[in-house]
Amino acid sequence: MSAPRRCRATHRIGQRRQQHGMTLIEIVVAIAILTGMVTVLYQIIGGTLRGKRLAAEALQTPKIENAVLGPIFKDFRYIYWGGISNDAGFLGKNGTRGGRDADQVQFITARTTRVAGSGSEGQRQQDEVQSPLTEVGYALRVNEREGGGEWLELWRREDYFVDVDPVNGGVYTLIYDKIRRFNLRYYPTPETSTNKEGFEEWDSRLRHGLPYAIILEMELDVLKDEEGFEDRTEPHRITRIILIRGAYNVRFTDPANDTEQPGTG
Repeated sequence: MSAPRRCRATHRIGQRRQQHGMTLIEIVVAIAILTGMVTVLYQIIGGTLRGKRLAAEALQTPKIENAVLGPIFKDFRYIYWGGISNDAGFLGKNGTRGGRDADQVQFITARTTRVAGSGSEGQRQQDEVQSPLTEVGYALRVNEREGGGEWLELWRREDYFVDVDPVNGGVYTLIYDKIRRFNLRYYPTPETSTNKEGFEEWDSRLRHGLPYAIILEMELDVLKDEEGFEDRTEPHRITRIILIRGAYNVRFTDPANDTEQPGTG
């Protein structure tokens, strides 16, 4: 067969192969490659979403922790002591709510009031003089709105006026609604007491003074992402020591009746 005939025959064979399309082996190989690409892409997307959730949790946990502990530490930082009849002014009570630790504490602080006043609905009037002292407290109740009572709600009490009963009254504001445990333990001054285990309760009317230190133990749940998925098996645990140092114990003279009244000087 001459060379031109061989070329024409080869050309016709190639055309017939192109008309038949891809072989079965070629289709299987293409599917395998496509499957591998989809698997790799899925793993990349899944890893990215997991990383996003972990990053969101790592950022959100300290944010919520600071939001919960911030008011508590600020109130204790400016704790006031003195000038109240019968040494009243500090009351720490042991309690439970829904089978969980739910202690409460009430005291007086020289921190500026921020939510309560003497006007209607707790709003301060424009002509009011700012109070130098404020009654504050922290208490818990069962969260019946979410989780079927699984969580507790932490509330902050504030009373603009300090009266003869400084551990009651005022306006409550919600601090956080997914608390699992809130426990306080009170320790006396080491030089004046041999008690090393602390007390579950503290009443200044009976002990005639403030505790030297308080150990706060708290457990709470943190939302991981905006979809609302939560890790209810492993709550975030917090343990802090609150030192009651530099407590206010000063007075000012009321020029109206020339008597001494509690104040911050």
